[in-house]
Amino acid sequence: MLGTLKSQVVDLLKISGIDFPGLPGPIEAPKRPGHGHLALPVFVLAKEKKKAPPLVAQELAAQLASRASEFGIDKVEALAGFVNFHFSPRVVQDLLVETLKSEAGRFAFSSRGAGKTMVIDFSSPNVAKPMHVGHLRATVIGQSIVNLAKSQGYKVIGLNHLGDWGVQFGNLAWAYQNWGSEYPFVEKPFESLFQLYVRFHQAAETDADLARKGAETFVKLENGDPEITKIWKMVVEISLKEYSKLWGLLGVQHDLVRGESFYNDRLRDVEQRLEDKGLLVESDGAMVVRLDDEGMAPCLIRKTDGASLYATRDLASAIYRREDLKADLNLYVVGAEQTLHFRQVFSVLKRLGYSWWETCHHVSFGMYRFKDIGKMSSRKGNVILLDDVLSKAISMVKEIIEQKNPSLQDKEKVAEQVGVGAIIFNDLMNDRVKNVDFDWERILDFEGDSGPYVQYCAVRCQSLIKKYNRPIATKMKVDLTTLEESELIRSMLSFSDTVSTAFDHFKPHLVATHLLEICRLFNHFYSKHRILGEEEGLVESRMVLVAATQQVLSQGLGLLNIQVPEAM
Repeated sequence: MLGTLKSQVVDLLKISGIDFPGLPGPIEAPKRPGHGHLALPVFVLAKEKKKAPPLVAQELAAQLASRASEFGIDKVEALAGFVNFHFSPRVVQDLLVETLKSEAGRFAFSSRGAGKTMVIDFSSPNVAKPMHVGHLRATVIGQSIVNLAKSQGYKVIGLNHLGDWGVQFGNLAWAYQNWGSEYPFVEKPFESLFQLYVRFHQAAETDADLARKGAETFVKLENGDPEITKIWKMVVEISLKEYSKLWGLLGVQHDLVRGESFYNDRLRDVEQRLEDKGLLVESDGAMVVRLDDEGMAPCLIRKTDGASLYATRDLASAIYRREDLKADLNLYVVGAEQTLHFRQVFSVLKRLGYSWWETCHHVSFGMYRFKDIGKMSSRKGNVILLDDVLSKAISMVKEIIEQKNPSLQDKEKVAEQVGVGAIIFNDLMNDRVKNVDFDWERILDFEGDSGPYVQYCAVRCQSLIKKYNRPIATKMKVDLTTLEESELIRSMLSFSDTVSTAFDHFKPHLVATHLLEICRLFNHFYSKHRILGEEEGLVESRMVLVAATQQVLSQGLGLLNIQVPEAM
């Protein structure tokens, strides 16, 4: 919505004869309350004029003030090195109403990505292992970026790059052949798989020969051995069935499943392309691409036993996503520990001569931190299972409902929406590059910075709309000029810019923190001013503000993949 106001500022500058570089790019929303709706930093212009920024801002503000009212601007003021613009209440209120009246009241949508395709690889667990809470980050960050991209008009292909290949499957197949009969695969197929996985790695710590046996079995799989292939298919089927339950609970959807195995018959083509460019060299029996000039270790393409590696498959995947899926943007939502791996892969793509390597991005993230477990390791079995975390969150919300609102309808559904939403929001309110502390009290705090707090604010707006029980006005009859009203409107007007920036940087936390700000401003407004029970024109205008708040919160939570309950 700020785009409309920015256009007004650009027109004012043009008609005033001011040639400012890069417009409307430099124009931004002020950081502090009371500083207006938009601000124009003048530092670049000050450098050109060889004057102090505050002086340039004062000169510019004085020059613009005389014609500002023609563009709906009440005041132009210089603040340090900025020129700030205060639009009239009528202009911003009309803009808010027009957005509310538009299709679905879309406050945060644009078409700038129209005609472009984004492929995003997210969640993508390794089969035969339960999804633990560490997988939550790759899953919810990825799904939120999917939602953000769609809001900007992109065609999105959500890719499940399932970890269904590699030497671990040789290990598992060997374990199944030798120990599988000891486990209840009929009654508990997935649990049995994981127990086999853990047992193999524990045994391998004291039996060095097991690693060789597992590697040999994987080579058989790569060569199409029928018995090993049958075991592999069983493992993938059992695992996908288990994961689908969790993805369903989190509201996660993939458009394509393209596990690592999908690229098995494309690996030779990758090696041929590397050979044709003279990039593939032998090193101690393995085949590598040297990256010494970039200060990186060689990128391993083929092991000494002929088996492929992650890098080989990721190169094949990147080429497939560009050439077959026509990706204009290719994202990998994978933990920060894989940063070197993706630097190597992208460097090899660059050396192959693919200019599109620059459209490939590793969307990295930090880990969860728990006081009592340290870094999780599925090989040792000491993991916090995602299923357990989600179930506990739902159970805890049920207890809160029984204490505070036992007559609430659809308690089971609300508990799931709030519990799952709390877990998702706790993750996404943090900058993804940072580690996240897992604290149950904070996650389920209905009055703090949490998912339930935002959901409750949206539900409060819904409740007011139901109580009002009349159509929301299509025009504000009374100007809303109090500080609380003005700041709430200002924050909502800048929400679309926040969504756009969140997508540009693949950082959903910007949306989450903006929603928290809107909630705080709305609750401050709600506590200071009567909404229902005032004179008719004021009630109608304030109900427009309530409806707009409800729409922004609902759409914002939707971008984070969080549902809004009917009641709480």
